[in-house]
Amino acid sequence: MSSRRRWTIFGTIFVVAIVAIAAVVVFLLLDNGTPSPANARVSVQEIINKVETDRRRETAAPISNFLPAQVGQDLMPGDGVKTFPDSEARVDILVNEFLRITRTTPNTVWRLGQFALDQTTIIELEQGKMFLLDEGFAAGENPVKVVTPAGTASPRGTWMSVGYDPKTGVTEVQCFRGTCELENDLGVQLLTDEQKSTVTAETKPTEPIFLAPVERQIFVELPEAKRGEVPIPTPSPTDTPQPAPTEEPTSVPTATPTVVPTLAPTAT
Repeated sequence: MSSRRRWTIFGTIFVVAIVAIAAVVVFLLLDNGTPSPANARVSVQEIINKVETDRRRETAAPISNFLPAQVGQDLMPGDGVKTFPDSEARVDILVNEFLRITRTTPNTVWRLGQFALDQTTIIELEQGKMFLLDEGFAAGENPVKVVTPAGTASPRGTWMSVGYDPKTGVTEVQCFRGTCELENDLGVQLLTDEQKSTVTAETKPTEPIFLAPVERQIFVELPEAKRGEVPIPTPSPTDTPQPAPTEEPTSVPTATPTVVPTLAPTAT
């Protein structure tokens, strides 16, 4: 083998080795800089009357296959929860030791979406209404996002309800405590204590209005609140302008009329 050919082979091997080493280094750097998926556990904690779950990994069914739910069942991304009339379910979402409680009202269907790399929990609400008691964001965790066909709602360490009516295409968000966000492709709306807003796929979120007394009472009467398991958050303090002081009017003494005696006529 000629010397020139030998050096050509050695040079090719050297270049290939350098490229391979560089590829490994880049992979390790990217791998170390990418956050890991959230360490989450989602489980059914309470069942009232008729509740079903769809856990496709157990049946390998390509379509929905809802079966009677059981307390203690673990849910994974893609699994679904369905409640029937006069039925409710409580599902706890535990992400890195921070607890989020979801309470599903009657006639509701939702699925657990994929956990994002930034630890955001996705819930896909297909119909009905659910309550979310979320304290994680205040502790530095990313919020749960409830996705509906009309828009996406997320709490910021607060109590919130999200309802979607597939017949009207309207999503309503009620923000009982803290700060909530409702958004779609047409706009974003922030809500604070005891405010609500609605949205459709064709319209941006409406301006917030205050909850009615009966709507506020529903939050107070949630089983977790009545049992004292979850303390009801206090409203955020607001700067209420004080009325300007009014000057007291200066009292003016009233003059007392002088009584003039009537003189008897002089006798002539």
